[in-house]
Amino acid sequence: MKDKFYKFHFKNDKINKAESYDLELNAFDDALKFAYSKLDELNSTTPGYRIVGIYEILTRRDNYVSSLN
Repeated sequence: MKDKFYKFHFKNDKINKAESYDLELNAFDDALKFAYSKLDELNSTTPGYRIVGIYEILTRRDNYVSSLN
C-alpha cells in the first residue's frame, strides 16, 4: 500500500454541486495535469466548475481517526 495519494475537489456554484476524486500519482505535476483535464471534462458537460483544492496526502488511506474523543 502506498503512503501517498492526491485528493481533488471541484465545485460548481451555478448548480450547487461538488465533485471529489482520490488518485495515486507519482508527482504533483501529474496531479496538476489530471486536475485541469478533469476540469475541462466537467465543464464540457456542465459549465461552471472550478478547482477548489488539490492536496497531496502523505499517509495511508486506512490510517485515519473516525472521531475525536
